[in-house]
Amino acid sequence: MLNTLSKIFCILFFVQTSYAQLIPITENELSDMSGQAFINVDRLQTAKNSSDQAIDTTKITLGLDIKTSVNADLLDLGNYERNGSAGSDIRINDFALGRIDSDGKIVPFEISDPFIELAFDTDAAGKENLIGLRLGFGGAKGALSGNIESLTGKINIDIFGRAAPVRASTTFGNRILLSIAGIGNNTILRAGAELVQANGEPNAVRSTIVGVPNRTNLSCIDECGVLSGIALALLGSTNCNVLGIDTCFPIDIYRTLEVGNKQTDGSFTEAPGLFLSFLSEKITWEPGTQQTETGAFLNVPNGGLEVDFEQAFNGIERARTKYVDPYYD
Repeated sequence: MLNTLSKIFCILFFVQTSYAQLIPITENELSDMSGQAFINVDRLQTAKNSSDQAIDTTKITLGLDIKTSVNADLLDLGNYERNGSAGSDIRINDFALGRIDSDGKIVPFEISDPFIELAFDTDAAGKENLIGLRLGFGGAKGALSGNIESLTGKINIDIFGRAAPVRASTTFGNRILLSIAGIGNNTILRAGAELVQANGEPNAVRSTIVGVPNRTNLSCIDECGVLSGIALALLGSTNCNVLGIDTCFPIDIYRTLEVGNKQTDGSFTEAPGLFLSFLSEKITWEPGTQQTETGAFLNVPNGGLEVDFEQAFNGIERARTKYVDPYYD
């Protein structure tokens, strides 16, 4: 940040002390030039409140590509009494962005086009009142680590991988049934997980559990038997359980999550949609965005998180985030 500010200062100093003559360019020369504003300000009316009324927003976007490494002992947002219970909307111990690889090199968390968006409601007297803001990114990728104690937001996890851990988690009789249906150890299955209650119903407020929500089925992607589609259609998750297999887990067992769109070669590209909002009333920020809750709200982009079934059942170890790291041996 200091380097950036020093560069800006040098540019401003040069501009103020330079006496070079400005020379006009032709229309043809101008048409060959392209660029993008460093700061872009948009006045929009795309957000809606809980009553489906239009909300005016002012969005300030910075045309920056940022690589960062962040460590914090505690991220505690929205700490107040809610529905008669004390707690925090978002509470993450030992929060970190970015990681250190096995060679001791920093692998930063990458973000592009960060923005601040302010939402205004107009009262009966015609006065605009600030009812919320969000801090977001046009794209983001990298490791997000922490011990998540509670989370208010939207976090869709794609569980994708071989069925071996699924078969190993159920009884011998159920494994026979899965084999008859053509679901073997090498069958590739997919399931969607999100924040839920202990009974499998979706829960976006101060959740401590992530899992396959009720009435959601696993799907077969590859190495599927003839009857696998019919079998999986009958095996929807109910009360966090399918065939005696737990489908919901404490969110704090996932100590590091890779944000980004996973490619076939295992690499990641930036995923759009990561933002953190603070609201006094519910708002739908833009078409296709889930209505956010009041208080602090973290939105992780769809398709931005993927784990295999082994990780889903057993959790994910924390990546190394410090050179002297108490979480890494």
